[in-house]
Amino acid sequence: MPILIKLVKSPKNPIITPRHDVDWEVNGTFNPGATSWNGLTHLLYRAVDRNGISRLGYAQTSNGVDITLRKCNPVLEPSHPWEEFGCEDPRITKFDGRFYVTYTAYSRTGPRMALAATSDFVNFEKLGLVGPHRDDKDFVIFPETIGGKIAILHRLESGVQIAFFDSVNSLTQSEAFWNYYMKRFEEYEVLRSKYPWEERKVGVGPPPIRTDLGWLMLYHGVSSEKVYRAGAVLLDLDEPQKVVARTSDPILEPEADFERTGVVPDVVFPEGAIIRGNELTVYYGGGDTVCCVARAPLDEFLDELGKNSA
Repeated sequence: MPILIKLVKSPKNPIITPRHDVDWEVNGTFNPGATSWNGLTHLLYRAVDRNGISRLGYAQTSNGVDITLRKCNPVLEPSHPWEEFGCEDPRITKFDGRFYVTYTAYSRTGPRMALAATSDFVNFEKLGLVGPHRDDKDFVIFPETIGGKIAILHRLESGVQIAFFDSVNSLTQSEAFWNYYMKRFEEYEVLRSKYPWEERKVGVGPPPIRTDLGWLMLYHGVSSEKVYRAGAVLLDLDEPQKVVARTSDPILEPEADFERTGVVPDVVFPEGAIIRGNELTVYYGGGDTVCCVARAPLDEFLDELGKNSA
């Protein structure tokens, strides 16, 4: 049964565009992570300079759409060899009183999962790399423990996998764990391509959101024509490696000029999602160039999603 509801894009899109007089973001401002705190929505977005190096910028909004503050300088930028080519694609999870920022660290050895933390979006602490010594990205942390464990999702190759840890510290101190994991990582797979619009690969979007029906996980899918669209799944609350519902059709796809063109054409890429009242608000990148927002009534969205059993 096709899903009957889609995310509705804001008429004010794009909400963040490159400032062409600011060197560190002149070639793109996109793929925003999001979280709510103190009555505001806090956004971290990927910004690209003239040389193709990515940094993370910060903005905030009080109504979810109109930007009320945007910092002049990046809040995270390359400072280690393992991120020499950039800090990319941030997601934000509020967990145990801190905000954990998961991002892709890019270097000459390829993309790796990286972790930072902040308590105020002013001071950030880089905690290090996470994961095996190989290409790995689309890393998110669940906002609460599951069975007493910290759960993460990430993307190895073309699918989405899950992993569990005892503590935040163990995320960056787990080489033995990952050596074992990589011998059988297919066993930890949560999601793989299923429909034509996502047949090339799938990857995690924002951190999962807990609902009464399950963990709501948005994801991106890439077609054989390299068009990026978005879908949604519900994961079991107690066993999140189990998919209980899944959209067969995309809930978000490139339509506007700034999504169909750009540095990379035909891209919508969700990375941030919050609940405002009874509304699901999703922040996404368009064309690898700008930041955008789309919305849907949460109850209606979950009701329709729940009709699409996996």
